Amino acid sequence: VGMGRKLFENEPVFRETLQRCDEILRGDRDISLISAIFGEVETPPLDETAWTQPALFALEYSLVKLLESWGILADQAMGHSVGEYVAACTANVFSLEDGVRLIAKRADLMQKLPRGGAMAVLFAPGDLIQERLDALRGQVVIAAFNGPANTTISGKKKAVEQVVTKAQEMGVGAQMLSVSHAFHSPLMEPMLDEFEQFAEQIRYHPPEIPIIANLTGEIATDST
Repeated sequence: VGMGRKLFENEPVFRETLQRCDEILRGDRDISLISAIFGEVETPPLDETAWTQPALFALEYSLVKLLESWGILADQAMGHSVGEYVAACTANVFSLEDGVRLIAKRADLMQKLPRGGAMAVLFAPGDLIQERLDALRGQVVIAAFNGPANTTISGKKKAVEQVVTKAQEMGVGAQMLSVSHAFHSPLMEPMLDEFEQFAEQIRYHPPEIPIIANLTGEIATDST
């Protein structure tokens, strides 16, 4: 947010793009996205996923447009989670308006899900972590392989805490993440049907630059 504020104050392209995202979202929210991002409200809502995800999308997309204005153009696009929506928007798979609408709907549906989930990062290889998770019968899953020795897990809070405690006892670095829900886990599945129905209303186009699917590391196809 600190970097975003400096760019907002000093870079017209960044500011205008962020303001456009704010305008698109404003019809559905009682405060502006910009006010939420920069803490200009009494209770900053960025800890709530209904605001976190649109804020991330807007900041990331504004940064892309700023880089483009400097002549730095992407040959390929890739992103994780919210970043995948930014990557798709950068490749003109859908318009900025539809991108903001999609991410806002995704965030709202996730926000409505029951709490009780948690996430953590473990500084160990994913295959080693998976061996420990098999005994928990799906209560915790690997949410992301961040690197050779950096793995994010997600699932029911007590089970995640159990994995973190065990990892620390084994001398493996582990840290709980500050999140409202267990993102990228089966606990998100109840919102999928409604989100799919909403997503079907969006107009999609073939990507103008290749998009790398982060699940496979390969160029995305119609099925990925």
